[in-house]
Amino acid sequence: MSRHKPASVVLTLLLVVLLALIHHRRTDARFVPGPPSIPSICKKPPPRSEGVCAIDIEGFYYDPITFDCKMYKIGACHLIRGQSFGSQQDCISTCIHGIRRNHDFYLNE
Repeated sequence: MSRHKPASVVLTLLLVVLLALIHHRRTDARFVPGPPSIPSICKKPPPRSEGVCAIDIEGFYYDPITFDCKMYKIGACHLIRGQSFGSQQDCISTCIHGIRRNHDFYLNE
């Protein structure tokens, strides 16, 4: 002897499952983390100089193409300002939001 469930019970169960799936998709889409914000100083180009100069300045800048902090060396005469950090660690902690543990890896803190 088989027992058949009324159609209204089956339809109610299907509706509950459908609503649960819709709610689950909305919740997941709402909490997708975005990229971390980069301070405006990190979006500026590195400083540059015009003309020939005997004095050199070294510093570090954030390169958004490689997502890394690189060293620059320019002449100090006729200097055009840009982003500049005194050390690679300052650049990393400001623009990458991490601490460099070795040459290849960063630890975000």
